Amino acid sequence: MNNYKIPHHKHPYIKRIFGIVNKWLTVIYNWILDFVFPKKCVGCKIDGSFLCSACEGKIEYLTTQVCLVCQKPSVKGFTHPNCATIYTPERLYSPFVYKGVIRNAILETKYSGAFAVLDPLLNIFVEAVLESALEIGDKAIVIPIPLHRSRYTKRGFNQATYIASRIADAFNVSCHTNILQRIVNTKSQVGLDKEARRENVKNAFGINPKTSSILKDSDIVLVDDVGTSGATMLSASKALKRAGCRYIYCLCLAKD
Repeated sequence: MNNYKIPHHKHPYIKRIFGIVNKWLTVIYNWILDFVFPKKCVGCKIDGSFLCSACEGKIEYLTTQVCLVCQKPSVKGFTHPNCATIYTPERLYSPFVYKGVIRNAILETKYSGAFAVLDPLLNIFVEAVLESALEIGDKAIVIPIPLHRSRYTKRGFNQATYIASRIADAFNVSCHTNILQRIVNTKSQVGLDKEARRENVKNAFGINPKTSSILKDSDIVLVDDVGTSGATMLSASKALKRAGCRYIYCLCLAKD
């Protein structure tokens, strides 16, 4: 007779211990988070939550989606046929106007790393994306717009990655942060006009050669926090299309 022993991680008692420890670690983590980042509404600064019901009601939604290339109104954000090339993405979707509560939350996250501040807005964002009828298959790949290595090292995080991970979870698909690379450390886009923005990020992105095979005939969901002229998304899409991907759907949390 074999003397089979239940592995420790499957033993009911051990699992119970792990459950208790995990529960308390979660409590401690949330306590530290509340201490470091007290819950204050990003709109009115009232205590209690990162987004109060009054400020949630003031969020401005985009009433019209636009073509990423020409930035003119487009049905459901599809790229206009006369604007499309072999390198342009198929569709752009963004639910929020970049102002007020949305702007405050994005800026606070971008410069402090307080991702919890974004969570209430991301819940709304995910619901909006799910209702937008994006045809995202179960083999789609979610990719955040990357930072250049030097900027990432200085900041320590990429807020677009956090947003992308929420989208990937919602659609039950994979999120990859090592495929698309920012190979040029471009200057800030702030203050630049449309043409200057496009020139600034021209050829700014490349593909990690170790992962290029993943992109062949794949569907990509490209994610960023804020969209303005579309220059960054267009440049990144060109690199992805050159690598062989099939469709690209661009998602931005907000449109400026």
